[in-house]
Amino acid sequence: MRKLPSLASLIALSLVACATTAGEETDDLDVDGDGKADGILIVKKRRSMTAVKCPAGTAKAKVAFFDADSTIRVSKTGVVTAVSATDVNVLPFAAKEIKRLAGEGYVIAVVSNQGGVGTSTAKFTIAEKALALAVSKLRKQGAPVHYFDFAEAYDNFRKPATGMADLLDDKITTKCGEGIDFSKSFMVGDSGYKTNVDGPHPDGRPADDFSNTDRLFAENLDIPFHEPTDFFHWRDYEVFNIAKPWELMEFLDAIDARAEELRADGDEDAATELEDEAASNRVVNQL
Repeated sequence: MRKLPSLASLIALSLVACATTAGEETDDLDVDGDGKADGILIVKKRRSMTAVKCPAGTAKAKVAFFDADSTIRVSKTGVVTAVSATDVNVLPFAAKEIKRLAGEGYVIAVVSNQGGVGTSTAKFTIAEKALALAVSKLRKQGAPVHYFDFAEAYDNFRKPATGMADLLDDKITTKCGEGIDFSKSFMVGDSGYKTNVDGPHPDGRPADDFSNTDRLFAENLDIPFHEPTDFFHWRDYEVFNIAKPWELMEFLDAIDARAEELRADGDEDAATELEDEAASNRVVNQL
């Protein structure tokens, strides 16, 4: 039976939603857990640096790069990427892991290939607003995204080329005096092992991805690469990729079923945590 979100999770969602929908420049997230709002600016524009905070002292910034489609979001319409500014569902456990990373001092950066966008102002606007909506939905679940970018053309900014990372490195250097610490950075994306091109996934599954650009982007930057199934622990539910809205719905039902099993075994805390994950995802995605 589908559970409603706990009172605490509903309050958290509504507080952040109020700050976002009211048009405020900051929200009330407390990522570092010090009991005070962090004052992180809400990212609404591509390549905006307003939410990126400089590391303490002379330290370089460690960056967690994330792909967008089938990594942190999936379209409501079932196409590969958003066809409208509201064609966005965020994916389970993404907010939880992103919040953890932000608390550890990572800059959270979304870098997405959106080929063909550059041919139309309308398409560019849709791509920007749809990514901003994904960021907003993650924020409503307590996870800050500090920066997002997309490659609208087939040029040096398109993954696997490193243009989006190079630009962010330059921007952080300009703002902070030091750039990205690539030795402490990594990439998470669904485009890892391309069908009929690459060898198997690390777990032995045959290559079945539409592309390999996320993995090659990481290799070109000499940083570790992770698939969402591992990084967000989808593998625990035998979920290896999410490309369609119905796959998201099946996943949420599986999370609820796991919660019922845990509750039957007497693990109330773990059951409630999973129920809140599934319920908050349905709330933020209006499912």
